[in-house]
Amino acid sequence: MTKRYRAAYTSDVANVALARQVVADFAAACGFSPEGVSDIRLAAGEALSNAVEHGRDTPRRRIVVVCSFEGDVLSVEIRDSGSGFSEPSDRESVQPDDRGRGFGIFLMRRLMDEVTFARNGKVVRLVRHLA
Repeated sequence: MTKRYRAAYTSDVANVALARQVVADFAAACGFSPEGVSDIRLAAGEALSNAVEHGRDTPRRRIVVVCSFEGDVLSVEIRDSGSGFSEPSDRESVQPDDRGRGFGIFLMRRLMDEVTFARNGKVVRLVRHLA
């Protein structure tokens, strides 16, 4: 059976904590351990923060969160209406720069089984398998 959740939020920093907790609650309901839920919450929080930062200066100012769980695979997709960015091409070379920028992608990739970007970074998909 597939579990699914979808919600839209205004692109406001105040909504990051709310959306992050909803993703964590969804992961817990799917059977992830407290440690797994914590990792998923942190990775989703980084993706949500990026979505808010890059989407807040657009007319739509909206982020969409879609969670699904099928088999043993949790997928969290976060979409924004911002201008996007160029995804780093080499997974291992993604390191924070000297201003501390870029740490979110590095962290997401360390915590999740798969992290992909689409539409020039306007969509991030986080995947984690239930152990």
